[in-house]
Amino acid sequence: MAAKRRKTPKRYYSKTKTRPAKKTVLRRTVVVLLLGVTAAVLLAGLFIGLKYAGSLFFSRNSRFELKTINITTDGRLLPAQLQEYAGLQTGTNLFCVDFNQLRTRLEEVPLVESVAISRQLPDTLTINVVERVPRAQIKWNRRALPFLLDRSGVVLPMTQSGASLPLIEGLKLDGIRPGSRIEQSGIRQCLDILTAADQLSLGSQLAFNRFDVRYPDFVTVLVNGETTVRFPQHSAVEKLVRLVSTLQIAKERGERLKTIDLVPDGRNVPTVPYE
Repeated sequence: MAAKRRKTPKRYYSKTKTRPAKKTVLRRTVVVLLLGVTAAVLLAGLFIGLKYAGSLFFSRNSRFELKTINITTDGRLLPAQLQEYAGLQTGTNLFCVDFNQLRTRLEEVPLVESVAISRQLPDTLTINVVERVPRAQIKWNRRALPFLLDRSGVVLPMTQSGASLPLIEGLKLDGIRPGSRIEQSGIRQCLDILTAADQLSLGSQLAFNRFDVRYPDFVTVLVNGETTVRFPQHSAVEKLVRLVSTLQIAKERGERLKTIDLVPDGRNVPTVPYE
């Protein structure tokens, strides 16, 4: 008779046995959170302490009291005017001067193009101002007096020397004033032509007298007081080179040109001589 096999007793697991494991995980989570909070508090305290120590050494240190303000400019503005615009006074702590705020104040002056600021420890602040250079006159209203325009299209007040600059006409603008910026494509092309002429050193060969920007596809320019030239609104350098070449050929032939059309991209430049 075969021996009876013993039945393997079934094991029953109570759900209560997982409770200690859950408590352990919860306990560890609480400990980790407490450690994180403690570390954050310590870091914040360290940051505040370092900041306070830094203020004692720098911004509250009488050794760094501002005594000398050196302001230089390459134009008409006087250092005293610029200091007044900037709102700077001696006696202020050198490290309490906000460079961004100071630069913004000065660049709000219409004649100011850029500002460079630096500290010379222990008590000197240096400010270098580059002023805007007028490139042309603009007449935006028949009854209004002309303004000046710099290479970026920023409007400047008229000066005595500015009256000799080329005049840009044909504008359709409302209420411009010094400090305004003109973004019209025709104006941009006029300024590009003047800038390109300077880059190519064409001052002895070309004198720009008047620009007309009333037409949408080209700019009309009176050159050397006698020749009307049509420029497209692109390729200023290339077109100036062709203009100089065309005028040189006409001079060699003994001709005076009434009009030159640089708008076509072909090899030949249409011209009309004086009769």
